Amino acid sequence: MANDPFPRLARSMQHVPAVTTSPWHLGSEAGPAALRNVAKWAAAFLFFVTLAATLTTLTLFQATSEGASKRTLRRAVAALAEIDPLVDRNWDALHQQATSAAPGDPLQLADYPLDVPLTRDEVLASSKDQLRDTLLSRSADIMYSHGTGPLRATPGSGRGVGMFTVGGLTDNGLGFLTGRHHDILGVLTFALAALSGILAVTLAMLCRGFGRLIGVGAVVVTASLPMLLAGAAARLYIRIVSGGDNEYIQQEFLSIGRGLAWIPIRDGIAFSVLGAAFLAIGVSGALWADRHRAR
Repeated sequence: MANDPFPRLARSMQHVPAVTTSPWHLGSEAGPAALRNVAKWAAAFLFFVTLAATLTTLTLFQATSEGASKRTLRRAVAALAEIDPLVDRNWDALHQQATSAAPGDPLQLADYPLDVPLTRDEVLASSKDQLRDTLLSRSADIMYSHGTGPLRATPGSGRGVGMFTVGGLTDNGLGFLTGRHHDILGVLTFALAALSGILAVTLAMLCRGFGRLIGVGAVVVTASLPMLLAGAAARLYIRIVSGGDNEYIQQEFLSIGRGLAWIPIRDGIAFSVLGAAFLAIGVSGALWADRHRAR
């Protein structure tokens, strides 16, 4: 030590504690927080995708339910057949057939687009309104079970059709309103809803405090707004198209579509309100907690 040119420095270094934390160790401590943040955003994105898909299948599931579908099919068949003038035109001939028919002979209304058998007693005992109701109810039952296949002629067949032409709405719209599609959509909606619930819980676990409510609420609002806007845009577009010089059948189909567009609007509003409630509770709780800590 006598030859040491820096004796005071050497003595001072003896009191410096040894460095046991390497830069790599510091990085490993910051790693879990970064991974947690990445996992949180990934869970939020997956939750958004699955919830948006759930809302889509839920809307279609509701539209294809038996009650909603049969109401739509009744209106559509009434428009396709122009049933009121059709019944008036063939009423006398149908009654003459029923008078001369045997009790078990099937009868049909001429030019009706579906094969709906009627009995002799049904024809003779029914008024025009009752016959109309019988034909439409049985037609809706047939089409809900078998789609548009039983139609004797699809309007617009044999030529190009657009989405909002009679042929396009019949082929692409009415053909989807079946019990088979409803059952498939029910299973798909249940599976997507379960997955959305799992992702919502995962996102809540990755967040902290009132951030759990804020995170879940923000995703719910974000996922439900496209459905709400899509329904509103569909109604607006149909309203614009309906304002043109359209045929009677086209106007009826557009009116049906305008009514169905309320389903995504209704669902979008319901889920937006639910998400906004989560957001409001979360933000209010976070502000209250901040004030409480500041005291």
